[in-house]
Amino acid sequence: MGAPSKIASNWLAYIRPHLRPYETLGRGQRRYYIARLSEETHLSDNSLRRYIAAAQFLEEEGITELPPGKRMPVAAVERIARIAAREPERRRQLLDDLAAGDLTVEQLVHELDKSKKAVKRNRPKTPDISLEELAKAELEAQDIAIADDMKVFPFEVMDSSTYYDWQTKPALAIMLPEARRVVVMDATRFTGAPTSFMRQRKEFLRNVLVAAYFYDFVLVYAPHWRADVEKLIASGRPDARDRIIPIGAEE
Repeated sequence: MGAPSKIASNWLAYIRPHLRPYETLGRGQRRYYIARLSEETHLSDNSLRRYIAAAQFLEEEGITELPPGKRMPVAAVERIARIAAREPERRRQLLDDLAAGDLTVEQLVHELDKSKKAVKRNRPKTPDISLEELAKAELEAQDIAIADDMKVFPFEVMDSSTYYDWQTKPALAIMLPEARRVVVMDATRFTGAPTSFMRQRKEFLRNVLVAAYFYDFVLVYAPHWRADVEKLIASGRPDARDRIIPIGAEE
């Protein structure tokens, strides 16, 4: 049995020690790192990059090793990541089913096709209420301020700091009486490939924490990431928990 097939049987155990070194390198250096691994393992550059992307996705979900006696093929993990990019709420159950041996790559091909059709069929329509109106309604409901006292700006007009990941930067900023400030986050603006889904979710949640440091209140509209936002709030400092406020209904 050759080296590639030995690695493929437990690809996650092989690639995990390489994640941190790879992630700390610049784009050009990563190419050389992959090339060196390819020479050592006789695996293609593409296979190694697939291993890394799949391992990063699993790590975000708290999976750092394969279940004893179980298989989680890279192709299966990739398809779950693609489904997660369209339907984030399904990712955990699909991963659990895969780990339990209840899903095959072939079944996930079918699930991915269903996911594409479902998202196309259920593409969000223009909401009945704008993000601005949703934010104002929440601030009034929380007895923080009344709508007539709120001044709303595009985020970049009011805050040009470089502390945020700008791919997932806040959408709006609101000035309240007594110089209190509110920032409004909108996760529905971000779409893309599975790898960008992982990066955007991490950056978005990090931006929530950054905003909580600079602003009096952070309103978070993330219907498809609601569970992630609530987990973030629950694990945060007590003084920040009441200032990070999810808005809108969960999908």
